[in-house]
Amino acid sequence: MMKRLFFIQIILVAACGSMTPSALAQDEVGCVRGKPDAPIRIEVFSDYECPACRAFYLQTMKLVFTNYADTGKVCVIYREFPSFTHSREAARLARAALRLGVRQWGQVTEALFQSQPQWSQTGDVEAVVASALGAKDMESVLKLSKDPLLDEVIDNEAILGLERQVNSTPTFFITARGKTEKVEAALTYAAMQRRLDALLQETYAAVPHNLNAFLHE
Repeated sequence: MMKRLFFIQIILVAACGSMTPSALAQDEVGCVRGKPDAPIRIEVFSDYECPACRAFYLQTMKLVFTNYADTGKVCVIYREFPSFTHSREAARLARAALRLGVRQWGQVTEALFQSQPQWSQTGDVEAVVASALGAKDMESVLKLSKDPLLDEVIDNEAILGLERQVNSTPTFFITARGKTEKVEAALTYAAMQRRLDALLQETYAAVPHNLNAFLHE
């Protein structure tokens, strides 16, 4: 992992001079699940080819989506931090899908993580994405994936990760009540649940009693 990270740092430092504000502005990531005004924000730096990221997404974050994001308690943001052989292609296709909408991003992300053991060996990322989308959406994704701005966006997010001392994936940041905690681990859902429930209890302890019921909805 350290060799991969060092390689990323060299490439990104070289790329910094060519970054344009328009790239990040056009593709600035909002919540892939949940709403921007949720009391908790989880910002995940992830790599589609990273086995730990796969486990974290499939075993933890999908349950966070259902039990916390979809109930208005958490906004989840996913950022790209590619470091494996086929990571960038996967990130580019997933980000192109996000331009179509969060539904398409979810379909592509699910397929990429589910099939990671296969495409990480064969390199056939495009076929996995095609299996997750309809023909029209796939045509759009392929066209969008050729936009050079997508590479700038991915580089910007990786640089942001380096600036925030992301040294491995997954690394995520939980922000609540103006405070941010950095976690460098693929937490189990049980561990994540304990963290989120504690933060929600603290958040709603400061509001009128009748709003505390929101936590248990």
